[in-house]
Amino acid sequence: MNKRTVCFFMLYHGRPRLTRMSMWHMAETIKKFCDSGHESIGIVIGDENKDAEYARNLGLQHFEYANDPLSLKFSFAWTQAILKETDYICWMGSNNLHSDAYWGKCISNLEGPKQVTFGTNKFSVVHSSTHVQETCTFKTRKSIHLCSAGQFYLNYSLSHAVNFRSIYNPNQTFDFDGPINKAFSEKWGKNVIKKISSHPSDCLDIKDDTNIHSYESYISRRGGVYPAYKDRDDLKIDFKELKMLDEGYFD
Repeated sequence: MNKRTVCFFMLYHGRPRLTRMSMWHMAETIKKFCDSGHESIGIVIGDENKDAEYARNLGLQHFEYANDPLSLKFSFAWTQAILKETDYICWMGSNNLHSDAYWGKCISNLEGPKQVTFGTNKFSVVHSSTHVQETCTFKTRKSIHLCSAGQFYLNYSLSHAVNFRSIYNPNQTFDFDGPINKAFSEKWGKNVIKKISSHPSDCLDIKDDTNIHSYESYISRRGGVYPAYKDRDDLKIDFKELKMLDEGYFD
């Protein structure tokens, strides 16, 4: 059984309750991977003093970096993660949670042969408010696309396929994973991008009213483009962080 090292990284800006929830989730995830024999670390990138202190108290390394321009912030984040020289890098979102079942699949995958990149192609959209119960599930449309949150990247592959000084447009504000997957597929073919899971609970994308892609933009097409999923209260059975969020733990 192979043992791999992992650097988990997260960019954050605003949304303090959701950010702290996701940082707490990152710390718990790191413990899970370390307990499985895969030594892991976590870094977070942002410029909020209170969140920086919170991250450090969780044992995460914090880098201060302005949010604008976002393209430079992402290039900086990738570079810092690569410099940790772990076998893999995993992107975690600052408003995302992942199921134990999904992390279990990732751990099993780490123990096999090295892969360029792997992850899930589904996430479920959930509102941060307890008063909004409807959820729905998004599925990526192309084979080279995975959900950025919870996607694993082989450090070697990033270093040999992606130039982070030029991969992003200066004014880019979204789709920061797409160009990387495209670079992988152009260098080694589409088959190097592996979908290891496709379950609605692989990833929860928890929306408030500040997201670029709003809750309403998804839920307005619920049952059609985006299949309905469990009510929000039902998800709290499997996601303790969501329950903690509602109980004010991250206020």
